[in-house]
Amino acid sequence: MKKILLIVVLPLLITFSCSENDPQNNIPQKLIGKWKLTQKFVHSGTPENIWIEIDTGLAYDIWFKENGEVVTPEKPIDCQTGTYSVSLDSIINFNFPCFGESVIPIDSLTNVLLITDVTYIEYELNKYQKVIE
Repeated sequence: MKKILLIVVLPLLITFSCSENDPQNNIPQKLIGKWKLTQKFVHSGTPENIWIEIDTGLAYDIWFKENGEVVTPEKPIDCQTGTYSVSLDSIINFNFPCFGESVIPIDSLTNVLLITDVTYIEYELNKYQKVIE
């Protein structure tokens, strides 16, 4: 009986361990890695909103690690590392020691492109490209 149970349960465990999300933090595998901010979609003061090019001068702007840790090199040195998780409705929940908790919705996510909705007062998006090392 134990052998039959093992034969049935083992494939299920392997299948779920290879899923696209980390079940503990709901982290999509596509999100894991370093991302470079390349454009912002901003309100231009006209009926049309526009994408503007951004170059922060950094090798990457945000690094989502598999263990739920996030690194942002533009912050002060003592505040660059924090934690993150992703809610079921695709909202990134950040917690940095110097800044506390914040949330940013994911507008779009592929293997190479991440767009986040950073709207505060006016509609604004950030577009990131995955850094391939």
